[in-house]
Amino acid sequence: MSTIGKNNKKPDESVNQSSSSNQSSFSNYKWWLASFVLIIIISFIGQRQINNDNNNNSNIKSERLFTLDELQTFTKDELYLAILGHVFNVTSAPRFYSSTGSYKFYTGRDASRSFHTGGTSSEDLTDDLTGLTDEDIAGVYGWLTFYKKQYPQIGKLIGRYFDSNGELTEHFNNVLTSVNIIEKEKEEKARFEKQWPPCNSEWSHDAGRREKEEKARFEKQWPPCNSEWSHDAGRRVWCTEKSGGIERTWTGVPRRAYDSATKTERCVCVQNTNEQNGRFKQYKDCSPTSVECKILD
Repeated sequence: MSTIGKNNKKPDESVNQSSSSNQSSFSNYKWWLASFVLIIIISFIGQRQINNDNNNNSNIKSERLFTLDELQTFTKDELYLAILGHVFNVTSAPRFYSSTGSYKFYTGRDASRSFHTGGTSSEDLTDDLTGLTDEDIAGVYGWLTFYKKQYPQIGKLIGRYFDSNGELTEHFNNVLTSVNIIEKEKEEKARFEKQWPPCNSEWSHDAGRREKEEKARFEKQWPPCNSEWSHDAGRRVWCTEKSGGIERTWTGVPRRAYDSATKTERCVCVQNTNEQNGRFKQYKDCSPTSVECKILD
């Protein structure tokens, strides 16, 4: 009896031992699987950080600073040009920028002025925008925007618009000032036309003659200001006894006037400083009696 009892207990003990062994193996498997997943996650994060560092380093290296002599060497196999100091790789468009291309004179230099004038003389193929109006300069900036969308920017040209550290110079800030002035004029024009929409119009010889006569009367009463722009000083307007080509016995002071015919704002010389009537506006940060104003915004 005792022998049979002992023999009957052995299968249960064997089952318990097998179950315990299976549970232990399953626990080991779960630990191994969790460790494996953790290692994969850590490796992925580490690799991504390395890739980000490499990308950052690559971006830093791709931001190259060119001297003018260096830029002038990229006119054959590789084709580079600059506009407002921003250097672009235009190698993908040899039919325009190679030695036989229609825009070959832009390659290897910064010919920003020519993007407005369209000329190819030495006076045009320069980065100097002195004498251009705010609207002209904003047009050149528009070309910079076009090139940023069309071609890869690979660096900056040390000189007028970027210093030796690749930082923007006062010349480029003046360009941005001109762009902002034109943008504000567009916004003001849009607000004006929303409040007072333009009329439909048509032209005939008689009507055209009347418009010219009306313009002449306007300019005789409120002559145009003299105006100039430079990189160093920005834009200034001033009045003299001959400004606008209208000779008179008085000088006047600069005021902003909206021209409904051209839908633009212009500077006129007003004789009576109290004469506003909603037609004229004073220039910001300029004395109401000053004959000269600097355009700061």
